[in-house]
Amino acid sequence: MDRRSLLQNLGLVCMTAATTYGVTKWANRPKPAPPVQPRGIYVQMGTSITAGLHGPGANMTPITVGSRLNLAPVNVGFDGTCAGPLYRPGMDEFSLSGLVDAITSGDWTLQEKALADRDPIDRTTLAKLKDVRFNVVTHLGLEYGSNDFTLGMPIGLATDDTIETFKGCLNYAIKKLLTSFPQLRLFLIAPSWRLNFEEKDSDTHPSAKGIFLREYVDAMIEMAALNHVPCLDMWRTLGLNINNYKKLTYDGTHPNEDGAIRRGESIAGFINSVFP
Repeated sequence: MDRRSLLQNLGLVCMTAATTYGVTKWANRPKPAPPVQPRGIYVQMGTSITAGLHGPGANMTPITVGSRLNLAPVNVGFDGTCAGPLYRPGMDEFSLSGLVDAITSGDWTLQEKALADRDPIDRTTLAKLKDVRFNVVTHLGLEYGSNDFTLGMPIGLATDDTIETFKGCLNYAIKKLLTSFPQLRLFLIAPSWRLNFEEKDSDTHPSAKGIFLREYVDAMIEMAALNHVPCLDMWRTLGLNINNYKKLTYDGTHPNEDGAIRRGESIAGFINSVFP
């Protein structure tokens, strides 16, 4: 073999080796993990506490639940709302009972009309809620009681089947939702500790109507048991109190980011324990 042929053959060998090395190296490179599909959808309905209003980072509760449990989170909290109507135009339409009527009927006329008197953020939240396909939602948390306490909504009796009392509203909402969407893993979220309307300890100071926060908490626990659904008692289990609220809330009622994450972790742990 002459010198020219030898060099040509060497070049071919080197090129082939380099190509093989490059292909092998590319094939062995770590590949990004494929995106993990959520195993379900978590919807949390409630008030400004749920929505994460009035404090930076306060919207982290449903996001934390979704992250911990691999669920797609949907936060649909509306500022100032209660479990049922208190004859407040522009607010009652976004109460739990009002929203449940719209969800189960598909008629959002009342909510659309009421948007004119609401904060613009509610237009976005309502659009998000209207897009939820509740027939494929896996987990639904209903977080109410805080504004009902502040505004003094009558608690009522366990046998109430109207929306005139707090217990009646819970009964109404649970039954209507589970009748329409029996696949839902529905649970109640009782309010954690907060200051009362006078910015005093709600453990020792009631609402203007003389009702204590714990009475609404116990009403939620009772209605959950009556309807055979779980209830997360954050008043007794979250660890929020008069001594530490400045570290976990923005104003004694609404969570800051640390408080919102703690709430999310509490809810995620609860879901894991009751819906294995």
